[in-house]
Amino acid sequence: MQDTRFRILAVDDEPQATHTLKRILELRGYNVQEENDSTRALETAKRFHPDVVIVDYLMPNTDGGDVAWQLASEPSLKDTQVIMCSGVDAMEFRRKLPPKKIPILPKPLDSLALLELLPTN
Repeated sequence: MQDTRFRILAVDDEPQATHTLKRILELRGYNVQEENDSTRALETAKRFHPDVVIVDYLMPNTDGGDVAWQLASEPSLKDTQVIMCSGVDAMEFRRKLPPKKIPILPKPLDSLALLELLPTN
């Protein structure tokens, strides 16, 4: 039987950040997968088919803006909601994001603010 829970992919180069996020969201019934290598985020998303990707902006190699563009350019993922989180001021990078609406949450991440952006499970 296929898991029909809402799927979320958490992408951050800090494993503790994705693990904490996973624990919080799974307690609320979401199906969460972690990816700690931003260069593999697109491939992980293709396999997992998330409804939402929560991605950190500042990461080595491939930043969250690049990940958002990759998702928007992939036909099977173009409608996937992206939520950006960052410890830097969003004005510094908002212009680098795809034109679709991408909410940006500050770090440390406020779990209540995040949950308000997600559909109930």
